[in-house]
Amino acid sequence: MAEVGFLYDYEKYIVPVTFAYLGSQLCFLWLLKPMLGIKIKNFSTHNLPELIIGFVGISFIIVYVLYLIFPLIPSVALFLPSSIAFILIVLLIFGIPFFNKHPDNIMLWGIGGGIIGEMLFGFVYQYISDDRLFIVIAHTFGVFFRILFATYLVRMKSIKETENEYNQIL
Repeated sequence: MAEVGFLYDYEKYIVPVTFAYLGSQLCFLWLLKPMLGIKIKNFSTHNLPELIIGFVGISFIIVYVLYLIFPLIPSVALFLPSSIAFILIVLLIFGIPFFNKHPDNIMLWGIGGGIIGEMLFGFVYQYISDDRLFIVIAHTFGVFFRILFATYLVRMKSIKETENEYNQIL
């Protein structure tokens, strides 16, 4: 509902779109709840430079797009909680694979990239350019991350069992 309202007329439906988006993010967290047990001892620092470079690069792109569209947003008080929820969800999605080394957790990177791509191209279409290509790309990213997320949820039980077996060995 949030995406349909956003793409139909965000400025007119900003209140229901914001609440629907926040509700969808809470559901997203609830579905990922089994994976949120972070054990700091599992974090390896051998790929820390790549993590920092990727974080800085993605942060720059997101902050730049937010900078471009922030003056055009009709209600900053409603937009700010959605932006904070978006950033926290993306950080969480990209962070889980660093603490849980199961190979299927690489799908979380695809899910995070799909969420970022959908958001960026959706806002570019809504506020910067009316070119239909941007909305097609936004929907493509949305379909991509939903397929990956459904696949990840199906495999999550085996991922959690493998993590438990690994922790028992340590």
